[in-house]
Amino acid sequence: MRSAATTPHDSTRPGRSSMLPSLLLLATTSALVLPPRAAPTHTKLRAAVLDPLNAEDLGDSATVPELAEAVAHKGAADVTALSLLEEIRGLKFFSLYSIDLLANCAYLGGAPEECEFDACEVLPVDPVPLHLMERDRKERGFELDAWARFDLPSEDYYDLEEYPEGYTGYDGSSVWKFLYENLTFGKEAIEEENDPNGWHNVFDRAVSGLHASIACHVVDDYSDDDDECAAEYKRRIACDPERLSNLRFAFAIVLAGVRESKQAMQKTRFDEDAKIDASTRELVQGLFDDHSFMDGENIKRVAPLLRAAAAQASECSVLTNEDDDEWLEETGVWQVRQRSRAVLRLFDCVQCGACRIHGKVAWFGVATALKLIYSDASTRPLCRVEVAALLTTLAKLATAVRFAEEMEEICCEQAAA
Repeated sequence: MRSAATTPHDSTRPGRSSMLPSLLLLATTSALVLPPRAAPTHTKLRAAVLDPLNAEDLGDSATVPELAEAVAHKGAADVTALSLLEEIRGLKFFSLYSIDLLANCAYLGGAPEECEFDACEVLPVDPVPLHLMERDRKERGFELDAWARFDLPSEDYYDLEEYPEGYTGYDGSSVWKFLYENLTFGKEAIEEENDPNGWHNVFDRAVSGLHASIACHVVDDYSDDDDECAAEYKRRIACDPERLSNLRFAFAIVLAGVRESKQAMQKTRFDEDAKIDASTRELVQGLFDDHSFMDGENIKRVAPLLRAAAAQASECSVLTNEDDDEWLEETGVWQVRQRSRAVLRLFDCVQCGACRIHGKVAWFGVATALKLIYSDASTRPLCRVEVAALLTTLAKLATAVRFAEEMEEICCEQAAA
């Protein structure tokens, strides 16, 4: 099981050498049925998720975390969608990003922990993709209250396909420790919120879910020996059931964001060359046309539920017109935007080049999904980097969810032996 980039509950994506070939092979078959796992130790919800008849629609009373379980399990089995995502992410439009690897760490004090492993090193592409650089510069604007601000375009573009995510040996635990202790809301705030659909819970679970995705990609590249990979999977992910649950949650959030982007995606020009633009558009449209993946009853409910929860959770009232005594309710979601920007900047503290480029793109994809869900941005044009990061991150999370499903099978078999 091998793949290639970063950190500890740890690092970044399932490698092409292990997971992608199996996905492409399965995609050529007429049907895929994942072997069902016994559900005695799971909740009633998990049992429903494993039952195809009940998993199609969990009903109006289901919370977003419950919906996410069903959505992720179904998504992991959709080999057509997973293979399509892999093909999309391989295109230059989606794999090239201008990232400042010399940016200073603004959060962690002391000398940064340098990465001395060859796997950490990345080199910019040559020649510079001038058409993308010009486009990214034109589309680069400044939004004061942005969900995240990606690096300013420069002549240094990195191709994620040249440096796939996986195990590099880099220890990023100090970065994750800072993130959890300073940028997440924490258990107390979530318990006080007392709403599984609330924005405190959504943000913290999205962070943990992305972390779990990174860990899956690291484990997949950790060793060629399945038993060693299984042991590492247990150490990094299976040791805490919430990590796997949060991985599924993050996948559902980003998938919901992609659903919200449909109108904006249809307006996107993917290439100056008409033939390449048309072929890319066909691939992306193919993803939206996979109604089982994109339009199931469970995934349809996710974004509306999150918006409804945010609208009900007013943090304060602001007087907007003294004469008419008009008040504006503030939902508090601005705190998520603020922390989301900080998370992206925190990745500048990662000293592994491969880890940094994958981490920044992945979080920018999550931030874009949150932006689409919580704001009125679904019909507005998206910049090239937002489109690319959004679908790339969905691909990362989708393959991580599938990898976790496979590892759970192996762990169950080992326990039964």
